Amino acid sequence: MAAIPQKWSLFCVSTLMLLVQRCTGKTPACVSWSTAGPVVQLGSSFEVYCTFNCKCERSMYSDHPPALQDHTAVNSSTTYIRVGNITKNRTFSCQCRCRALSLDPCGLDIWAGYPPERPRNIRCHYKVETDRAGEVLCSWERGRKTHLKDTTEFWVTKVSGDLPDPWPPFKIPIRGADPPSALFHMPAEVHFISVRVCTHNALGSATSPPANYTLSSIVIPSAPVLGGAQCSSRGCAIRVQQPVRTQHLEIQYTTEPGLWTTYPDSPLLHQDVPVALDQLLSIWPLEPYRFYHFRARSKFSTGLWSDWSDVTSGWTQEEAPDKELDVWYTPPSSDFKSIRLYWKPMNVAHARGKIVRYLVAVHSAESRLVHAANVSANATGASVGFCARCRATVSALNSKGISPAANINPYHTKALAQLPVHMKADENGVALWWGRAERAAPPTAHIVEWYPEGLKLQELHWLRLNGEARQAVIQGLNASECYEIAVHVLHSDDSMTTRSFRLLNTSKSVPKVGPSIQQEVDSDRVVVTWRDLPRAQRGGCITKYTIYLEDARGIVQQYSVQATKRMFFLEHLAPGVHSLWMTAWTSQGESPPAQKVKIFIQAAEGIPVSLLVFCSLLSVAAPLLLCVCQIAAVKKRVWLLFRRFMLQVVPDPANSKWAKESTQGEMNLQHRMSEAVPIEEEEEPIISIITDVEELSNHTTYMKSDSHDSEENQASLDSSTINANYLSTGCQGRRLASEEEDPDEEGEDEEMLTPDRSLFTEPLGTQIVGNLTLDAVRFDCGGLFENC
Repeated sequence: MAAIPQKWSLFCVSTLMLLVQRCTGKTPACVSWSTAGPVVQLGSSFEVYCTFNCKCERSMYSDHPPALQDHTAVNSSTTYIRVGNITKNRTFSCQCRCRALSLDPCGLDIWAGYPPERPRNIRCHYKVETDRAGEVLCSWERGRKTHLKDTTEFWVTKVSGDLPDPWPPFKIPIRGADPPSALFHMPAEVHFISVRVCTHNALGSATSPPANYTLSSIVIPSAPVLGGAQCSSRGCAIRVQQPVRTQHLEIQYTTEPGLWTTYPDSPLLHQDVPVALDQLLSIWPLEPYRFYHFRARSKFSTGLWSDWSDVTSGWTQEEAPDKELDVWYTPPSSDFKSIRLYWKPMNVAHARGKIVRYLVAVHSAESRLVHAANVSANATGASVGFCARCRATVSALNSKGISPAANINPYHTKALAQLPVHMKADENGVALWWGRAERAAPPTAHIVEWYPEGLKLQELHWLRLNGEARQAVIQGLNASECYEIAVHVLHSDDSMTTRSFRLLNTSKSVPKVGPSIQQEVDSDRVVVTWRDLPRAQRGGCITKYTIYLEDARGIVQQYSVQATKRMFFLEHLAPGVHSLWMTAWTSQGESPPAQKVKIFIQAAEGIPVSLLVFCSLLSVAAPLLLCVCQIAAVKKRVWLLFRRFMLQVVPDPANSKWAKESTQGEMNLQHRMSEAVPIEEEEEPIISIITDVEELSNHTTYMKSDSHDSEENQASLDSSTINANYLSTGCQGRRLASEEEDPDEEGEDEEMLTPDRSLFTEPLGTQIVGNLTLDAVRFDCGGLFENC
């Protein structure tokens, strides 16, 4: 029989669908269908067709919102699109745009999924509720998700021991979806059952093989019911109830959820004696002051264990602590006035109750109580008064009693003993091992202590080991911290050997920033100070610091500083502006630089050159002058010069003949001054000292001012004359300006100033020296050292 061509099949299908629509009275724009049907398997490929009712502009769309698809025309009325490897449910639609008709679009939904897999791993158990009946609960695995609507049927066939033929199979409703399960009632006379599971959807169906069970092999009792726990310090009593008698009962307890321990004297061990329906069980021995959780389950002689009961809980009572505290100390002060003690909180097993306080006591060498104090239960250390040859004790107290006392007897350090210690460190911790201390008594214990650098009092940690221990592991260290570690060997003669060191190589990072510095400038010296970096920024142990100094020319000098230093001096710096900054180092490298600081060095003020020259000449001339003055003739001349400069008794001007002729002298002065020629080059008056002295007692010297600035100045000339005894000298004085004048003019001046023509208009004793300066006076002392 020849196959029907595809185009004829499509024509027939479309024609049939159009006839159906017209018979129903509807005139849609088109009809659509899929070559794989409305439900397809995920990953399959197929075509979607549309046949239109009229000639129009045709288009095909997919999904929401509709997206235009490229379609292929089969003929004048039919088009299609190909869908390849479908991965989800999809919607397709077709539209036709006609001018004369307004037609509705058509479309279809495609569902994609899988056919069901065969159900597997059917598990059933028979839960006995009474002696006459029970319930069977079965569950199974349905396989992969189909993404379609599945229908599942659970079929049961019962077989009785008294009947040769089984009952007809019956279907049980399914409950639950993950995992699916079925629950059905089962009378006591049924001994065997057979079950199977069938699943189907639009793409196919699957059926599990039959699972056959003997009810005695799957029988399971109901879970026991536990009453509240009544506890002493060492045990708890629990009431257990069951709906039916069982042959086994298992009880478990724990103090931490998830870590259950089976009670060893559980009735589980007595299989020949049925467990009572209601009984009181004692669970012991337990630990004091612990919060215990209890649970139980039961089992028949055959079958399965029941579910676990609900959990019941209770506290055991307290007892006095049974162990001494782990106590350590920091060395007492040099005067033994105080000591700092540290202790670790007891664990629950040894505390045996809630610690309410600690008792710290100090005893003398004769066991006399020196000091006692109660310390808060939250404390882990205390400072107490101490004395030489004293010992300290620390005890913990709860509501039931006190722990044994932990003794601290400060050890003296062995100065000569050597302790070889080896170390291996990484980011997770430090491993230490050591040998025996040389020249020391046998060890009684070892203490390994560690703390962040500089924080011994605040964050001291330690491990206490026995006398035979030679190794320890420290964990939980912060890799970015710098730690100080010490190994102490405690000897039987109350001596102690110690080895201390810094932990340098736990970190793989450098400091995050350099230190912030403060500086103080004193002349050409700078004092640089800084503080420790914050702990979070150190990156481990600081091994050194580097100070950088940059001058105005850009030349940088480096100074390496020990890690323990916090001050550095920069001396003899050149004047100018300098930049200063610091970095910190760990074993892994150098930190970024801190913020730069500007400093200014001022230039030192020098000594004037003139002063240096004067001092040099004075240092040469002074000794020479002292030598010259040793000559007798020189001594005589110096003495005469000294006497002439001393002030003499001035005679009364009223008795002078010059005063009697003052009126005439004033007139002559005015006449003479009117004829004088002013000297414009000099602003200050030039004073000439004219002497005509043979004997100091018979002659007097006068001074004259040749300044002619104004009439006002001329009027003041009368007051410019002074008694010659004020400037007694053995030298001949002249005006400065006279060295440049003619001899005739000089002679006229001398004649004008003779004593017969006095310049005074007032008594000489009332005159004031005016405008007399040393610059205006010259002394001719050429004959001073004639006889030297």
